[in-house]
Amino acid sequence: MSTLLPYLVSGLALAGLAAFANLMLGPELAPSPLATLSAFAELGRSGELFRELAITLGRGALGIFLANIAGFSLGMAAGLIPGALRLLSPLVAAFQACPPILWISLVMVWAGTGSVVPVAAVFAATFPFVFSTTAQGVLGLDRRILAMSRLYAVPKSRIFRLVVLPGVFPYWLAGFSTVLAAGWKAAAVAEFLGSHQGIGARIFWNYHKLNMEQLNAWALVLILLGVALECGVVVPLRRKAAQAGLKDVSSGA
Repeated sequence: MSTLLPYLVSGLALAGLAAFANLMLGPELAPSPLATLSAFAELGRSGELFRELAITLGRGALGIFLANIAGFSLGMAAGLIPGALRLLSPLVAAFQACPPILWISLVMVWAGTGSVVPVAAVFAATFPFVFSTTAQGVLGLDRRILAMSRLYAVPKSRIFRLVVLPGVFPYWLAGFSTVLAAGWKAAAVAEFLGSHQGIGARIFWNYHKLNMEQLNAWALVLILLGVALECGVVVPLRRKAAQAGLKDVSSGA
């Protein structure tokens, strides 16, 4: 019960805010919580909820996958080459500082609307985190162990598997948890501006039609998706990353 209490309190607070808005603005602008839940249930019954949710999650997952492949590979290379990360750090900081709307606008000009826009937006929003955390993990490796491995002619594949990967893993995992938390938001924003499908697109069309019950229902879908990812995936990953970091420290000592 104690673990469910924060969610119960948060849900009641959200429902209270919705009820207050309904009272102040009227049902045309702010539907009641029951009306929103009824619209949410209708989305589930029609199958539209699961179809659009699958599209958004698929686009986010593809963008995150590509960002991890590119970020991990380039981060490993930058960390292994002396001075490379220092030279590239301003560029990485510039990429991190750019808001998703910039990448969305550029991709819409280059590729038009569709799935390319959300995937590219997620990639651009998450790649810098994967790159920087991976590179920092490589820089944090014990160089004495690497030097000793080379001295005794240990095969590079064995060094990579037994020394490099375990040392980089906690850093990458911490970055990956941040990427998961940010990726689905970038996908939804990109769909709102540059796609005809997905949760973001459904919010866009209901906003234009002023269908407030449907708009609130899709907003509820986004909120529940964020909570599910945060509690079911991101928090356990961060906990695992912290434990892996502690294990590394204790083994190094």
